Amino acid sequence: MLALTKKTDYALIALSYLARCEGSVISARELSRLSHVPQPLLTNILKTMAQAGVVVSERGSLGGYTLAKPASEISLYDLLTVMEGPFQFVQCVETSNTSEGTSCDLVPSCPIRQPAQRIHGRLKDFLTHVTLDELVADSNEPARIQMNEPAAESQPKVRELAI
Repeated sequence: MLALTKKTDYALIALSYLARCEGSVISARELSRLSHVPQPLLTNILKTMAQAGVVVSERGSLGGYTLAKPASEISLYDLLTVMEGPFQFVQCVETSNTSEGTSCDLVPSCPIRQPAQRIHGRLKDFLTHVTLDELVADSNEPARIQMNEPAAESQPKVRELAI
């Protein structure tokens, strides 16, 4: 069965919060509080996404993370390849039309290789066209996110978000 790993699922959750607060810097601690993802795991996920250029890390006491580009330019395919590695529906798509370099010994006689490669292409195309902003727009989450910010204010900042 095709399924996202927990790590990729958590990355999507974190990105959805960053997309809802686009333009704001949110700390890993705050993202963890909002998403209920364990902070050490979330920190590693955010580092991976920062190294890949999906998010930007800002250092310092008011530091945190923001999206590196608009949510409309971050595809599900981008995220999957960052978190999971190269996308492969079947092993024989490692090379285009030759059996050299594939990890499948059945390539020379495989009756489903061409259809499987077509399915791979369609899945890749679909994942490339599903963007983070679509995922956020389809969410049932409320449009208000309460953010605790390390400021002199006594009340946490509540941000109204238009979804």
